[in-house]
Amino acid sequence: MICLGNRHLPVCLSLFLCLLLAGLCAFSGGVSAEGIIATVGTDVTLPCNFNARYYGKLPACWGRGPIPNSGCANEVIKSDGSSMTSRLSERYLFMGDLSAGDVSLTIRQVEEGDSGMYGCRVEIPGWFNDQKHQQTLTVLAVRPNPMKVETQEVKERAFTVRWTPVFDGGRPITSYRIDIKNKQASWDTAIRTEISNPKLTQMSLVDMRPAKTYNLRMFATNSIGMSEASNVLTVTTKEAGTVTQCF
Repeated sequence: MICLGNRHLPVCLSLFLCLLLAGLCAFSGGVSAEGIIATVGTDVTLPCNFNARYYGKLPACWGRGPIPNSGCANEVIKSDGSSMTSRLSERYLFMGDLSAGDVSLTIRQVEEGDSGMYGCRVEIPGWFNDQKHQQTLTVLAVRPNPMKVETQEVKERAFTVRWTPVFDGGRPITSYRIDIKNKQASWDTAIRTEISNPKLTQMSLVDMRPAKTYNLRMFATNSIGMSEASNVLTVTTKEAGTVTQCF
């Protein structure tokens, strides 16, 4: 750039700034962006790779939020090119071959709170050469897992069933439902019992008939929806006058 005289200095400075900004856009590492959707409780990998054959081993980091001018904002994990040097939690991992340029971030057992923007920066020597890759992770809660129910005690006119807590899908379980029917009948005829206390782990069903066989199944519900049916339990009540048996 050639400037003639002091009176042209402001114009020269303006041109210089414009060229500098253009250079930043032209020579800085581009930022690529993608979106990933996952469900609560799964392991998720956010991809980020560079050409290790050309560059060799390079430091890299991952952070949460937009990628800043240098480093990684709210850093969650970092590598020196050969191994991991720091991480915010044991849930953050480098599962790929770092020496081969695979600096993908794996997050174990994702939660809804893991949703948001993540940025990967690979530090390439030289001005504005860093490779930057941005990911938006959306973690969705799901319905609870199917329950497992078993018999605890059987009497002539009542029996007790119990169950263990299941994976809630990322949202608290709000209620249970028990369906019970005669063994030969269809589920359309089942009597439904709603359990509004999600802390319960067992329930007694009364007013049964002696020496009668019943089928029972259960469901768990959270704010997303109702689980699939549990295993079907087959229970035969005791004959009148028999001794109660516990399991």
